[in-house]
Amino acid sequence: MYKFDIIELMKFLRGTRLSIRFFIVLGVFLGLAALALGRQFIVVQAEQSGGSPTAGADSRIKQLADALISANYGSTDEGSWGDWGDYWNRISSAARAPFNDALIDSTKNGSGAGSVAGYTKALGGVDDYNNNQTIPSDTYKKSWTVCNADNSYCNTSDSNAERQDPNTGLIWSSRISSSANWFTANNCQQPSNGVAPTGANACSSNGDVGCVCTKLSSSKTGCEALGDGNWRLPYQKELMLAYIDGSYSELTNSTTNYWSSTTVSYATQQAWYTYLNHGVTYRNNKTTNLSVRCVR
Repeated sequence: MYKFDIIELMKFLRGTRLSIRFFIVLGVFLGLAALALGRQFIVVQAEQSGGSPTAGADSRIKQLADALISANYGSTDEGSWGDWGDYWNRISSAARAPFNDALIDSTKNGSGAGSVAGYTKALGGVDDYNNNQTIPSDTYKKSWTVCNADNSYCNTSDSNAERQDPNTGLIWSSRISSSANWFTANNCQQPSNGVAPTGANACSSNGDVGCVCTKLSSSKTGCEALGDGNWRLPYQKELMLAYIDGSYSELTNSTTNYWSSTTVSYATQQAWYTYLNHGVTYRNNKTTNLSVRCVR
């Protein structure tokens, strides 16, 4: 009887050890599975609000793809990344392509959808400066405001105001000079350019003292002497934006170079100018005479 009890007890303990091992292994497995599922759930939540990435109506990936489809941007074709499915191919191709404002804004350019016959890609898209071709009336989304007595010269009460660009809000003057150097245009003291006894104030090389604009407080010149004194010489980027927004057809005397107030960072004896008829932007010595128009 005693021997039988010992044997049975040993069998019970051996079975218990196996059970403990089994439950330990099972517990570890379930823990790892729960961790994996938790990580997957977090990833899914990060990219969508519900459903699968390609099937759910509320999928954020699908919403992005639909937005690109409505803008006619991107493609469902596979690319260098492989074939990720329609939605991801659309997003990936759009992300890798140069952004096309004209396409997104449905402006007229080239020979694609919405273009104007005669302005083909072979001709470089819309010919925006050649006077022997007619520019489509709807090339730009907005027309510039003509400043006149009826609108109190774009609410400036200043007859020097010519037109206002609705995209930037800037009011542009008519051309106030066809031949003025940068110092005159920007209401700056003229440099001596090496003439004794003030040769130290020359502006002929980068870093010369005379290249710094010392504003005139009396007997003002250029834009700051114009009208009510609220005009200034435009920055380089403002002139460039004016061209982008259509200055060639909106502003008078646009077929020439106009001074900006922006100094060239690596050559302080020079400043930037922009040709308002075709957008060319380059630099010239500040003592050179160019055209001047102003903004406010």
